[in-house]
Amino acid sequence: MKTWLVRCLLGGLVLSTPALAQDDDDPYAYPDEETSRSEEDDESYDRRVKNVDQTDDFRRVSEQEGEDGDFKALSGLDDPNLGVAVEFITGALFVDSSRGDFADTRVGLGVRATWEYGRILDSEPLREALWADLRWTYGSLSDGTRFISGDTRLHYFTIAPAYELKLGKSDFGFFAQAGGGLAYQATSLTVDANVTKVNGLKPLLQYGLGFRGRPRLTSSGNLRLAFRVEALAFRRGYMNDFFLGGSVGTAF
Repeated sequence: MKTWLVRCLLGGLVLSTPALAQDDDDPYAYPDEETSRSEEDDESYDRRVKNVDQTDDFRRVSEQEGEDGDFKALSGLDDPNLGVAVEFITGALFVDSSRGDFADTRVGLGVRATWEYGRILDSEPLREALWADLRWTYGSLSDGTRFISGDTRLHYFTIAPAYELKLGKSDFGFFAQAGGGLAYQATSLTVDANVTKVNGLKPLLQYGLGFRGRPRLTSSGNLRLAFRVEALAFRRGYMNDFFLGGSVGTAF
C-alpha cells in the first residue's frame, strides 16, 4: 500500500510540471483559419461595384427642394481670392495724327481696377475666365511754333469686359477684350500771349488682345502679382488711337 501511494505522488509531480509552465496570461492557441475569397467572388464583387452609381446620392441631394433639400455649391471655398486687382499702366500711345501721318507717338500712363465677376457664377470654368476692367489712360500732345502752339491732354475712361483662355490650370492666359467709355480732350491754343481753351467729350470704343498673369507671391496667402501685356485700340469719333504696353500691380 505504501509503495502504491509513493508511485501516485511521483506521477502527480511529473504531470504538474508542464501545467505550471503555462502562464495564465498567455493566449489560447487556436488553429489557423484561412478566410480568403476565391477569384469568382472577387469578379462578382467588382461587377457589383461597377454597377453602383457613386454620385447617385450627391445628385439626389442636389435635386431636392425645400428646407431639407437645400443644396449649396461649395466651389470657391478652397480659393480664398477675392478676384480683385489694381495695376499701373505704361506703354506707347499712338495718337491719330491730324497732319496726315500714321500717328503721333507719346507715352501713355494710367491705372485700372480689375474684377473677376465670373466668380459669382456657379461655373468652375468661368470663375477666372470672365473679368472686367475699369480703366483710365492718359496721354498728351504738344506742337506748334513760338508764336502759335497747341497743347492737348487726352483722357480715356473705359469699362471693358474680357474673356481669358487659361493655359491649363496655370495662372496665365491669353485674353480678348471689348468695351466702351468716354474720351475727354482738353486743348490749349496759344497765339502770342493769348490762350484759348477748347474741351471736348466723345464716346469711345476700346478693343484688343493681350496676355495676363496672376502668379502667387507667397505659398500661403491671397496676395498675387498681377501683370499684363496688351495691344489695344481706342476709337473716338473718326479717330483711331492705339496703345501698346503693359501693366503691373497686385491681386487679392
